Amino acid sequence: ESALLNEDEDNSSSSDDESFRRGRSPGSITPQMKKERKKKRQLKQRLANVSPIVAVPTNGEGCVVLRQNGTFDVIGKIPETLRKKLFRKKGPLPDCIALGTLGRYYVHFKDGSFFFYGPPELSKILVKNHRKQHRGKHRNRGKRGGDAETTVTVVSVAFGKDLDDFFVVRSDGSWESSGRMPSSLETLLKDRNHRADLFWVSLGVNNEWCVRSKGGRVWWEGLSEEADEALADILSEDSDGQLAFIDFGTDETYFLLHR
Repeated sequence: ESALLNEDEDNSSSSDDESFRRGRSPGSITPQMKKERKKKRQLKQRLANVSPIVAVPTNGEGCVVLRQNGTFDVIGKIPETLRKKLFRKKGPLPDCIALGTLGRYYVHFKDGSFFFYGPPELSKILVKNHRKQHRGKHRNRGKRGGDAETTVTVVSVAFGKDLDDFFVVRSDGSWESSGRMPSSLETLLKDRNHRADLFWVSLGVNNEWCVRSKGGRVWWEGLSEEADEALADILSEDSDGQLAFIDFGTDETYFLLHR
């Protein structure tokens, strides 16, 4: 089976080994080879039990690798308050995390609790008992009527360049934004008649943005050449790829997940 999969059973052997170059079968299995095989089996078992990654939010200085079951890894620098909330003893696991520059963050836990640092307008959206929707600078789209509104949850929070810039998407596809959005993003939303069918929105500090609708369509602009080419390849007509997540850091850094 290993030979069919082109796997080298003995990591200590090199392609310069005379017996392999002449096509002769290897000798008896050594204790070292048995040890290596055991390690491979253990690694495969661990990987089979690892929950898939669903998001890697970043602020340019650090990131959080969030998995489907709520387990996570913190890499680099994130706000200390957020770190303490994540690592509370016997605390609930997170199911949604967003990071931004200027110390901004949002985290929602599986028990329904959430914490954030951001502008006052964001607080009005995130507070659970807040039902009113505002217009003007604080733009609001896709309001739902009746009891359905009480079951709608926040599923995506994105932070832009300035402290007041953010974009929130709810589970029913409705959304709200505040602050200064990239003009091309504003144009897209207007051209789509502010349709309440969004799945998530991602913003960057250099006017990068990416939008995915519930139907699977993706729009983006302002990305680095590398990120732009990666998205184009994943979403090309010849590819069956699907963009699952993208987030932008600083200095053209980004994290992208696709299937």
